[in-house]
Amino acid sequence: MVCRLLLAVLLITSSLGAVNWVTTPVEDPLPTNQLSVSGNACGPACLLNAFRSGNHQWQKSLREVEGDDDQSTIINIIKKHGRKPSRLDQSKARWNTRQGISAPDLVDIANEMRTSFWMRKVKQTVTFSERQKPAKDQELLLKTHQQLKNSLKRGLPPILSLRRVSQQNTPSHPPNLWLTVKRHFVVLTGLPDQLPRDATSFQVTYHDPWGGHHYSGNIRLPKTSEEKIATLIADFPNAEIGKKLLNSGQTTSLSLSSILGLL
Repeated sequence: MVCRLLLAVLLITSSLGAVNWVTTPVEDPLPTNQLSVSGNACGPACLLNAFRSGNHQWQKSLREVEGDDDQSTIINIIKKHGRKPSRLDQSKARWNTRQGISAPDLVDIANEMRTSFWMRKVKQTVTFSERQKPAKDQELLLKTHQQLKNSLKRGLPPILSLRRVSQQNTPSHPPNLWLTVKRHFVVLTGLPDQLPRDATSFQVTYHDPWGGHHYSGNIRLPKTSEEKIATLIADFPNAEIGKKLLNSGQTTSLSLSSILGLL
């Protein structure tokens, strides 16, 4: 009986140990809270989170930003970099209190904050796929997992660009049209090192600056009911962003639009 119990424990331990988990260079730094600055400060807050939990190069870059605490550091990132003209519209600033910041402008700020020209450049890649082609969807899932892992291993936790989308069934919209309700950024902090070739999802941990929390969730392929969402889906049960803007009973999903990092 004792031998059987010991064997069972060894098998369970071996099974758990078979899944290697890739994490941030700095384990579990406290996530910052964007709400100390603005409800639309998720982008600058994610830069603080990503740089702080990155390797020494990115930590050094963050130390170049003035600030006695998280709030003042985020404000100074906005003052120094967020007020410059947007790449998408030169007549507007990169960041504003009403709309926040776009992913391309956040990439530009991240690269401006680097302290050494030889550090890798932050890039953005979209996670859109070809609908009606399941094989292409699976390729995208595996590719996205690899890109996220690459950024973590290269020293900078990647930033995920999310969109809360909802299904619209009104006379003014085509049937089952998915429209964006709210955009948001979070920082990925962990994921499995390897995926099987037939994987349809993978678990992740992440820092959500909305309130400053560390959560877990899954990135997966769209379901049949989500086939008109042309991206991977972020199954993040704790993500509250945009939910208050929905009507009762409205169908919603969280779209993973793009990733920002050392891809």
